[in-house]
Amino acid sequence: MRLIVCSNSAPRWQDCAGLLPRSPGGLVPLLATLLGEHGGDWVCTMPVNGPSRSSGGDGSLRATRRPCGGTPSVALDDGSVQATWPPGGGTPSVALSDGSVQATWPPGGGTPVGAPGDGSVEGPSAMPGDSPGQATLLPGDGTPSGAPGDGSVEGPSAVPGDSPVEVIRLPGDVTLHRLLLPRDVVDRHYETVGVRLLLWLFHYLLDTSRQPDGRLAEAWSGYEAVNRAYADRVATLMTGSPDEFVLVNDHHLFLVPEMLARRGGRRGRIAFFQGLPWCEPDYFGVLPAYIRDRILASLLCADVVGFHCTRWARAFLGCCARYLPGCAVDDGGVTYDGRRTRVTVAPFPLDVAAVERLRDEPATAEWRGRLDREGRGRRMIVRADRIDLWKNLPRGFAAYRSLLEREPGLAGEWWFCAVATPPGRPTERTLALQRECEGMVADLNERFGAPGRPAVSLIYPDLATTRHCVVAALSGADVTVVNPTFDGMNLVAKEALFLGERARLLLSVNAGAYEQLAGHVTPVHPFDVEATASAMLDAMAADDVPAGRAAVRRSLREQDANSWLNRMMGAES
Repeated sequence: MRLIVCSNSAPRWQDCAGLLPRSPGGLVPLLATLLGEHGGDWVCTMPVNGPSRSSGGDGSLRATRRPCGGTPSVALDDGSVQATWPPGGGTPSVALSDGSVQATWPPGGGTPVGAPGDGSVEGPSAMPGDSPGQATLLPGDGTPSGAPGDGSVEGPSAVPGDSPVEVIRLPGDVTLHRLLLPRDVVDRHYETVGVRLLLWLFHYLLDTSRQPDGRLAEAWSGYEAVNRAYADRVATLMTGSPDEFVLVNDHHLFLVPEMLARRGGRRGRIAFFQGLPWCEPDYFGVLPAYIRDRILASLLCADVVGFHCTRWARAFLGCCARYLPGCAVDDGGVTYDGRRTRVTVAPFPLDVAAVERLRDEPATAEWRGRLDREGRGRRMIVRADRIDLWKNLPRGFAAYRSLLEREPGLAGEWWFCAVATPPGRPTERTLALQRECEGMVADLNERFGAPGRPAVSLIYPDLATTRHCVVAALSGADVTVVNPTFDGMNLVAKEALFLGERARLLLSVNAGAYEQLAGHVTPVHPFDVEATASAMLDAMAADDVPAGRAAVRRSLREQDANSWLNRMMGAES
């Protein structure tokens, strides 16, 4: 089998070790695991102003890499750029006819010229490396001229269709293809359509009094352009082999299956996986018809479409039946325009080995000590979320406030530990949400806390040890709250069941994980604050170990990345 995967998010990697991270789960770690085992190609990009991106004073983009070997040489050939670094790191050189200089690329494109003083080159999600890989910059769909290299190399912005592609070869027969796209196009694709339209649509968060608005048509052209750039790159990688499996992921790339299908002549399979929820037909109908119908028709150009749970799959089938005349829908899939698309349920697995590794690392022990000191011997209610609109943090804090108003003495016996990660690309709504959460925590502590003994703590771990903090908190929890309004999956719920020896898990019925875990959790209706408070109080009063915890942990251990891939490929039902 040969894998070609596509995602909007770029992975991190370490050149001696290959793809990173081995975190407990999610799309990027899952794809990293699969490619690490099977090899293949990964086509990806990241918003140009993402958290790992920086620029030089002249507006040029840089990438910094600390490799552990290789002869310093950068060849400039046919517009391509290849680099390696000396042992132990240092500054890369550029081999020119008149001697070595450092190189960068001007914001508008063109030939590499003298670089900032450190000669660094930086790309999104780049991780320091320890041995040479290969990095080649290709203008458009040119042929890689490939030379040993080890740094992330960024090139000039260009219009999609002539987009530079950064090719990075890693150990294990893994090749990354990072599309380097213009900022304005990426903003229209990612921010306007990806976040403000589709992300909010599938979580039932659109302000339908204003959205969609008149700016959507222009933004949609950027969405099409980025999808076309992905399809163009994937098409150059496809060989027509029957054992080829192309896996396209998430709402950023809805049009890629259609654009690949137009090329014809393929023999391998194309799959699409939707990590978000899928909304019901009435709400999906908020989209303009030209977008709504095209998304559906494009997905039906794939051989298989996968979801985290049956509920989202049925909603998708309902949308096909409602909006695509002539399609035939049954429980197993859709027949449309002369072809059959299988629809399957394939929930992401928890990487148990990664969880156990994190649990035993020194950074987790350090966080466990810090949390113990903060808790002052009290029992713990824990939640761990990114500050996203659908994670429903305010109602969780409101439920605890209601509980303390009934029984204020519980604040001396219990501590609510909320581990939070700020959103990577915040909108005005998520920034307002963060301020609201911080205000609610301050009010709870003023009313129910004591000096040196907060009733609630909102903890923002440093980036390097965020996962360690989460694992430490979930391991020590007595009650865990996972109450999203709607969520495609929510792997924190699986982590909580695996790590929590005694903790009761309160899980929203609108989380995709609920279908798989329903027999082992306390269900909560995420919009009902008082019912959540009552469920919280009942869980706090329970002293016994939850029934079936050993069985669910065994079940979680049996699931892995390959079993997920087999479900997508149809090898498992």
